Amino acid sequence: MGDFIDFFLKNPFLIIVLIGILTSMLGKKKQPQQSDDPNAPPKKKWQEVIRELQGEMAQGNQQQRPAPAPVRKVEQQAAQAVEVIDETKNEANKRIAELRRLQQKYDQERLYQKAKADQITSAISDNNSPVYRKGPSFGKKQLIDGIIMSEVLGPPRAKRSLQRSRR
Repeated sequence: MGDFIDFFLKNPFLIIVLIGILTSMLGKKKQPQQSDDPNAPPKKKWQEVIRELQGEMAQGNQQQRPAPAPVRKVEQQAAQAVEVIDETKNEANKRIAELRRLQQKYDQERLYQKAKADQITSAISDNNSPVYRKGPSFGKKQLIDGIIMSEVLGPPRAKRSLQRSRR
């Protein structure tokens, strides 16, 4: 028996769990089954609630009868709707025509600018032009030969300062 008590005393977590279980069991016994709160609505079974709702729906269907719609109002509304649709189509067609006109104007300007640019480039690439002169072109082999010749013809590497070569 002493070992059993020592086991519980050495495990405080187990003691906390047992206390929680006991308090929850005692707490349920203290709560009354039915609350006698006068403000609380009476509890009904779900079958009773469904019957009441079905009865309310049946009464609502009997009371609600669709009123006959006046024919003249519908015809007037249809005529107004047709007018509104025609107006929106006209506005849309005007907008489309304006956008096409702007697109054509833009295309003409773009072609003019392209022709102008082509004319300028043809004048610049003229070999007789003083503005444009074709410079020397180097290939990979010519560049390598140039580097080698600069090393050969230049001062020796030992005579050059280290600071200048590090930059």
